[in-house]
Amino acid sequence: MEHHLIYEESFWGHDVRLRHITQGSNTLVVFFPGQNYSCELPVLYYAVQSATSQGMDALILEYGFQSARVALEREQRSILEEEILQMVRRGSEGYEQLIFVSKSLGTLLAGYTAKHLTDYSIRHLYLTPLDSTLTYMQHSKGMVIYGAKDSLFSEESRAKLASCSELKVHQVLEAGHGLETSNPRKSAELTSQLVEEYIRFFTSAKEETVSL
Repeated sequence: MEHHLIYEESFWGHDVRLRHITQGSNTLVVFFPGQNYSCELPVLYYAVQSATSQGMDALILEYGFQSARVALEREQRSILEEEILQMVRRGSEGYEQLIFVSKSLGTLLAGYTAKHLTDYSIRHLYLTPLDSTLTYMQHSKGMVIYGAKDSLFSEESRAKLASCSELKVHQVLEAGHGLETSNPRKSAELTSQLVEEYIRFFTSAKEETVSL
């Protein structure tokens, strides 16, 4: 397994640093972090570990506003979407299969990117999506995981997941938007359960690829 750093220019004036983990796989798992939730934090860190343990390559994204240590302004969303689309387009060259793992703001960016990467049939793992992600989820296949106490994902959106026939839905009881609770022992248990879901998800994706 090799680790590479890729530097990309950004609208925000600071180069972003992408991490590319390679081990000869034809499947690339792209990780879209949250606005304030990096891939070094548990929910995404263990998703990365789970993907690479299944022999898959990984591309771990960073956003320009994060690199610049500034807030993302609402009117800059479209700029961010296009930057990420181009980064993923370049980073995915040569791969046969793409999987997008995303959290919170990242679920919107993953949905937008998948919509515009029409050469691939992309499987998603949506983690703590936002209400506005539903537009993309309705046309996605894969899995969505959210916390039962997540105030950023409304009851109305949860009900509409029933119409997303290509998505397996997993609700984490007692968990909020960070997929954790105020009890550290319980949070550790939830993280362990998440890892089991991740492994099943990536194993299923790998088996599906082999059968194609």
